[in-house]
Amino acid sequence: MSPRSLVLPVAALCAGGLAVLAYFQESDLLLLNDHLNHPFAFGALACALAIWAALRLRPRWLGVLISVVAGLGLCAVVLAGMFFAMFGSRDEAGFVDGPGSYRIRLQESLAGLGPDLVTWLSLRRDAGLFTKEWDLGCFNDDVPGDGYDSVTWTGPHTLEIRTTDGQTFPITLDPVSGRPRNTATVNC
Repeated sequence: MSPRSLVLPVAALCAGGLAVLAYFQESDLLLLNDHLNHPFAFGALACALAIWAALRLRPRWLGVLISVVAGLGLCAVVLAGMFFAMFGSRDEAGFVDGPGSYRIRLQESLAGLGPDLVTWLSLRRDAGLFTKEWDLGCFNDDVPGDGYDSVTWTGPHTLEIRTTDGQTFPITLDPVSGRPRNTATVNC
């Protein structure tokens, strides 16, 4: 085999590796999460490259077999990606500025097919290309009073999340890294 004929199979394996890595490994760096956290797109690319590489194989039956398996994989990845996009998408609900380079990101979505609203909070520490983001909590309003109401900074490394019925969840940040030491979750 010539080195040129190995380009497509190696590219397919690399795309598949990126898909697995993006699906199972979450990074604190916002740049990586926003641009490389697309496991279904990488999986579809890996399957398409595998089909393209298999069509060039000499034993024709082996190329057809690999193409059929990769085609089924491509269909499964596209359907799973559409399912997760429909039921797992989050809409931006704004930001709450904090002290220094901290901001709290609010995202909302409907819980499944029902009218319940789920609010996700994450803490962002701006640092250019090295901006990091960590989960703060998740609030589902399926029980009256358990929905997210507000978040306030109570100090340079402490904040408080409040639900609609008045429950408060104090969050403490590590003063060195900025990572939250605890999170708050209600019905998620």
